[in-house]
Parts: sequence; structure tokens; C-alpha cells
Amino acid sequence: MNVDLNLLERWLTGWSLARGVPLPRHHGGGLAVDVGWPDQLRRHVFVDAGEALQACASHIHEPFIYLKAPVDPDHMRRALPARWTIEAPHYLMYRSTPISASAAPPAGYTANMEEENGASLIRLLDAAGQTAAIGRVVLNHGTAVFDRIETVESHRRKGLARALMIALDAVAEQAGTTERLLVATEAGRALYLSLGWRVLAPYSTAVLPPP
Repeated sequence: MNVDLNLLERWLTGWSLARGVPLPRHHGGGLAVDVGWPDQLRRHVFVDAGEALQACASHIHEPFIYLKAPVDPDHMRRALPARWTIEAPHYLMYRSTPISASAAPPAGYTANMEEENGASLIRLLDAAGQTAAIGRVVLNHGTAVFDRIETVESHRRKGLARALMIALDAVAEQAGTTERLLVATEAGRALYLSLGWRVLAPYSTAVLPPP
């Protein structure tokens, strides 16, 4: 499966809906989102680290504007001047079929669903009603984008992230989703692989450090 600009736009549209920020726009051979956060003013996403990304980088002189592409960190490093910081690697991942497993949370935890921005949000709550794990899925024209899958440190290694992903996937299945996308950290990649997701490409980020 090729990682082209259309796929990246589907991913980035879901990400934007989940975060409540403007939708991506085509810009300079790639995509741009005017995020508007203090620590992330804008992000530019390209299909590679070639001329379009490098031309964009040459016009950026302030911090908190991010460049992203489905390439490995070494490739991103070679494409940009030394003033750019390359962040830890992430992975663009894909799945087409639903996960065939029970979505019931582990004993002692309950699930709660709500809406946030354009996403369905599921919280796994402990016996005291406190959030132990949380994640979001955005459904948009047949694509489900999974975002911010997080487990509170004191509740890790109890199967919560797995249960959360299965519950979010059930939401996607009910909507008739034919494509599931996410960007995983190194730590999250193993879990998603165990659930039948596959890596489409590494996903690297560059940003100028603050002065």
C-alpha cells in the first residue's frame, strides 16, 4: 500500500478533527495545518523529505513549526540543515479489518464513552472512577483515525491499552470503516502489531528548537 498525499490527507484530517484544529490545506506540494498552539504553531506534512519539504524548511526561521514525512529519521536528518532537531521515530500504521476480540475491560475497570471535538473518546476508569487509560477515534468517510492512546503510568502493563484499542476498533467497525490509520510511538508499535496492525512507513518529525 503506497503512502501518497491522499492517504496522508486522510490521516491528517482525522488528526485535526480529533484535536479540534483547522483541517489540512494543500500547500507547497504537501499539506499544512494551522494548529495554533503555543508549542505547535503549524505543521507541514510531505510524502518524502525531498525538494518540497526542503524548500518549505528554507522559509522557516521560528520554532514550533513542524515538518513531518513518512521517512526514517536518518533520511530526515540528511535532508535538513543541522539547525533542525529530529525527534524520536514514530510509525504510520494501517489496518483494514476489525479486531476479532472481546472489548471488555480488565477486571476492576469500566469503560465510558463520550464525544470530544470530532472524536469518539473512550475512558477506562478504575474502581475509584479515575481515568486509567484514554483514547480517541475519528470516523470520516470510511477512514478511522486513532489518536492519543494513553495509559496512566500506575495502570500500565495490565492490558488496558489493548482493551482500549479493541473498544475503539468496535466503534470503527460499527460505522463500517474500511481503513484504520494511526501514528505510533516506538513503545506503542509492538502492541498494535500484536493486534494485527501493520507498519506502512516510518514517520519522522523535524522542528527548530526554541532560542
